[in-house]
Amino acid sequence: MIVFVLRHADRTEADDLKHPEGTERAELLGRMLADSGLSVAFRSQYVRAEKTLARLKEQLGNALKVRTISFLDTEDAEAYGRRVADAVKALPATAVVAVVGHSDTVEPTIRSLGGGSIPEIKPHEFDKLFVLFIDPPGPGAKISTLRLRYGAAT
Repeated sequence: MIVFVLRHADRTEADDLKHPEGTERAELLGRMLADSGLSVAFRSQYVRAEKTLARLKEQLGNALKVRTISFLDTEDAEAYGRRVADAVKALPATAVVAVVGHSDTVEPTIRSLGGGSIPEIKPHEFDKLFVLFIDPPGPGAKISTLRLRYGAAT
């Protein structure tokens, strides 16, 4: 399984992607992942997460299933990350998946998938992209985490 995990693109006070850097980053994400074999994307209920995936959804159409996992008022980021990871783990071992989270949910999601800890994502950072390569379960199964940056530096 291949899992792309990232924070939503840049935001403004209006909680959308009217900020030019956010729009450019969402466009770039669409271009980067369109030919990756991506078939499922998970996101929160927030507009910034939806808009981050919008271009990719336009390009892939029905080939991309976007699933919303709402961040509940009664849970913390750790619990949310575990729920997202459980949804990813329920997919076939051959799946290519994207998870668009938030500064406080990216690490719990990666850890819950078995990818270990990552450096803190600071409030102004929107350019971190993590790629997890997850072997099918079994003896000797490995998980590798690739750390990348995309778009304008933040």
